[in-house]
Amino acid sequence: MPAELDWALVHDSAQSLHEELVSLLENTSGMIPEEKWFSVLREKGNVGSASIWLMLDGLLASGRVKSGQRILCVVPESGRALIGFMMLEAV
Repeated sequence: MPAELDWALVHDSAQSLHEELVSLLENTSGMIPEEKWFSVLREKGNVGSASIWLMLDGLLASGRVKSGQRILCVVPESGRALIGFMMLEAV
């Protein structure tokens, strides 16, 4: 499935969380090349539940999204070790 993705919007709110997520993806053959990752964490900060909407807005505003591309949204919740996923297709 990683090869089928065009973008991964990943809200990794801390370097340790980023490293853990990368490790999990690599260990399960699910690694998405980091050049496909998109985040606004550095620009917007850790904005919690608004992160996914700000990432979608930022990616769309960048002009890099094309019709038919698949976008995986990943929002880990570090306090409870939960991860939310959402798959979108650009139209």
